[in-house]
Amino acid sequence: MSTRTDKEDNLELFGYGEVNLDEVAKIVDDEESRWPEAMRQLYSMFRDELEKAGADQRLSISLLNRICREFGGVQLYLPRGRQLESEIQNLLIWHEFTGNNVEQLSRKYDKSMQHIYRVIAKMRHREVKKRQPDLF
Repeated sequence: MSTRTDKEDNLELFGYGEVNLDEVAKIVDDEESRWPEAMRQLYSMFRDELEKAGADQRLSISLLNRICREFGGVQLYLPRGRQLESEIQNLLIWHEFTGNNVEQLSRKYDKSMQHIYRVIAKMRHREVKKRQPDLF
C-alpha cells in the first residue's frame, strides 16, 4: 500500500508539481491580491462547507478551480434556490406521509392540507413513473 504526498495530490489537482495548496489559500485570503470578490466568496463558502463536513478544506481550491474552468468568462445567473428548497420539502413530506397524517404535516410545514395532498399526489406520480415505464 503506497502513501500519497501532498505534492502528488497537488500535481493531480493543478498539473503543477510545486504548487502548495496551503500557500494558494493564503493568496486567496490576502486582501491585496487581485482576486475577484465572487471567487473569494465561493472559496470561502466551499472552505466552510468542507470544514463542517470534516473534509480537507484544501479541496476548496480544487472546487474553485473547477468552477473557473467550467464557467470562466460566462455570465451566469444563479437562482436563489427556492425551487430546490421546495423539492427538498416535498421529499420530506413524502417520506413522513403515513396515509393518515395530512393534518399534522399541514401544521408542521405551515402549508394547507390541499397543498399537502398535491405534494403527495405529485410524489406518488413520480414514484409510479420511476417504477413503471410508459406504455406508449
